[in-house]
Amino acid sequence: MLSVAIYGVSISANHFKSIYSLLHLIHENNIQIYIYKSFHTHLESTTFTFDFPVFSRIDEYEVDYIFSIGGDGTFLKCAHLFYQYEKPMLGINFGKLGFLADVTPNNIQTVIQDIISRRFDIQPRTLLSYSLPINSDTVEGVALNEISLQKSNILKLIKINISIDNSYFCSFWADGVIVSTPTGSTGYSLSLGGPIIAPNSNSFIILPIAPHTLSVRPIIISDSSKIVIEAEGEYTNFLLSNDHKSSLINVKPRIEIRKSTINVNTIQLHSETFFDTLRKKLNLGLDLRK
Repeated sequence: MLSVAIYGVSISANHFKSIYSLLHLIHENNIQIYIYKSFHTHLESTTFTFDFPVFSRIDEYEVDYIFSIGGDGTFLKCAHLFYQYEKPMLGINFGKLGFLADVTPNNIQTVIQDIISRRFDIQPRTLLSYSLPINSDTVEGVALNEISLQKSNILKLIKINISIDNSYFCSFWADGVIVSTPTGSTGYSLSLGGPIIAPNSNSFIILPIAPHTLSVRPIIISDSSKIVIEAEGEYTNFLLSNDHKSSLINVKPRIEIRKSTINVNTIQLHSETFFDTLRKKLNLGLDLRK
């Protein structure tokens, strides 16, 4: 019997009936369901009864897959919580755009049958790993989309120095810089004018944020590279972000970034490719002329 862990954060009350139907549809297909404890509590605030077992740690039960219910932000939180277990993840979109959570609720019956019949591939998604010495400690973390370093004072620029594989690359004044994975190329990177990169491209993108010069451009490098970012600036602290998490740094940072040894495994259905999702979400090739 297949088993699925259901993760979510908070869902609009407008969707509670749909989620109730979705969970029971999964269960009716002879799939055991376990619901993340805090999400179960959230769902219990409705008039519907969600009487499935709950979990706090994914290793409490034998779980085959993880379903994230929400938008891309929910999927990112799910990935951060459970990536170390390397369970295949599927995003069911109750959010907005949905590049990571790309399965629509009204298509779930077909998706369930595809999963039961194993009509899908496991697509590894690269994680960024970073380390940052602060005084006598070292802060470490991972990111599925991107790591960004920005100024905290909106009136001041910061100077950013970048090295790649122990070789000096360049320095520039800007609001900040991000390092993106291929997965993150459709997120913050895209809004900064970065390229779209397929998930299996084995590359990173380095993009300046509002550079104070026209001579700085995004660069794509191999994901086997080690990136070192140093920054300095007057009258400002620094904001370090990895996906949905951020922290204020009050020393001149030196961040070392490289590919993590662990991937996030996602479920790529045969019926919906990455390029199908791109075309639908971004209206690629759509001619609006009349």
